Amino acid sequence: MNDKSRKCSSNVSTVSIVKVAGTGKKQLKIGLEHFFEIHGGLRKIIPAHTNKILIKPNLMMGEPWTTGITVNPYMVEFLVTFLKKEGLEVIVGEGAGWGCKSADAFKKTGVADICDHLGIPLIDFKRGRGVHIPVPEGSLLKDVLVDEIVPECDFIFSLAKMKTHCETTVSLSMKNMKGLITEDRERLRFHLLDVNRCLIDLNRVFKPDFSIVEGIIALEGIGPLKPGKPKPLGIVAGGKDPVSVDAVCARIMGLNPADIRHLEYASLAGLGTIDKNEIEVTGESVEAVKPDRYECPPQKIEKLSPYENIKIINGNPCSNCVASLASYLHGYIDKKIIERATSNIEILIGGKARSSGTGREIAIGNCLKKYRGKLPFVSGCPPPSDAYLELIDRGLKGNFDIATVNSNCKVVFINKNNET
Repeated sequence: MNDKSRKCSSNVSTVSIVKVAGTGKKQLKIGLEHFFEIHGGLRKIIPAHTNKILIKPNLMMGEPWTTGITVNPYMVEFLVTFLKKEGLEVIVGEGAGWGCKSADAFKKTGVADICDHLGIPLIDFKRGRGVHIPVPEGSLLKDVLVDEIVPECDFIFSLAKMKTHCETTVSLSMKNMKGLITEDRERLRFHLLDVNRCLIDLNRVFKPDFSIVEGIIALEGIGPLKPGKPKPLGIVAGGKDPVSVDAVCARIMGLNPADIRHLEYASLAGLGTIDKNEIEVTGESVEAVKPDRYECPPQKIEKLSPYENIKIINGNPCSNCVASLASYLHGYIDKKIIERATSNIEILIGGKARSSGTGREIAIGNCLKKYRGKLPFVSGCPPPSDAYLELIDRGLKGNFDIATVNSNCKVVFINKNNET
């Protein structure tokens, strides 16, 4: 190390990457022990005055960790065990994604049984009492609504999953904090305003004190749900600065952190650094663990459609609507429908989408229910993927008769008097 690098080292953020030898429980424990050894042990990470620790895992849906959607539950088990050995008070908390009950996610991922066995409180942030916490210098939010237990904790571990996200490009440490929000309508407000800027405001007050990203089996493609695909990487990464951790993970995924809006905003807001010259990577190098190819989603919702004759009109939709539409377009649409198309269609998605009167439009999601009776409309929040089939098929044939798809995925035609 030369004098210049020695001088800079006191100001850099440290991010560690470790390889995990396999997917077994014993292999993960060895990998995590090595990870914390690199950081000098838990007592070096956690201040002496710490009273209560919150572990916030990504359990946003009731999906097995091997799908790449949720974090490995043994990450929770081992971290709790390590912390309890240090005599620290620990709680685990999460609020599952839209349309999923947290209790179901806890049970299906195995975390409920783990916390019960270890005698650790498992908090459902969507069922507790919410408190409004002011956001100093917030760019969009004056306050955030979180479970009352969150501000009682003086140290937060983010246990994130390394995965792609069709709206924010990546879902890592900072995005994981969105699960602290207690109400679905508050989460929806993030998307209607600007989810990337709202994430920064949230992290202004609840930035993780230490971030761990599990990439043993990551997620690539159109995430954060299916049709995203599991991507085995066999790694765990983390550090004290979540912005630097996410920047390193983005580079592993083949992305430039400066092209990811919430990471760029976080850097500009002074929440951390994405500059590789200000980040020291210990353990494995990025180059050593970076796969030859990592499939990432389009960085603009307008580019979500892989077909020239299907255009997306972006109205700031939530990720559930985007994922639902992406699932259909990338996973379930019959390619023969595209091959025999005689017309182009425009799909309006998100509450701010506006009809331009082309006569070739379809509106999807309850946020656009104002177009029911005016355009072909698919109801739901979000609509199920198979609900789009008939209206898109008819539209590609040039048929835009006013109709709605109900909760049973049945097309109901509406007359000029808005009657079915």
